[in-house]
Amino acid sequence: MNPVRQKRLESTMVRELSELIIKRRIKDERIGFVSVTRISLAPDLSEATVFVSLFGPEQEHKETWRGLLAAVKFFQSELGRSLRLRQTPRIHFELDTSIREGDAILDKIEKGQ
Repeated sequence: MNPVRQKRLESTMVRELSELIIKRRIKDERIGFVSVTRISLAPDLSEATVFVSLFGPEQEHKETWRGLLAAVKFFQSELGRSLRLRQTPRIHFELDTSIREGDAILDKIEKGQ
């Protein structure tokens, strides 16, 4: 697949999934504050790894994660409608801890000064 088309499709998928979560089109109450940070598509578009950051109290993260995993089929079907691809990529969620790690580094810098 053309790398430019793949990147464009990845950014479109980030936008679409973010809207589904933000606008609460998914009705699962377990899903708390989630940010879709990026998506990595397989070259043949068969799979999409969705990197998400979870915010809010630590004790809610496990429930939010379970809610996301339970809603995979919903996300895939909604993406299939909006993207109009021959085959909708299978979605796999991965936890993106880069934002949390960045906050920890900033805290250390502030405490060191």
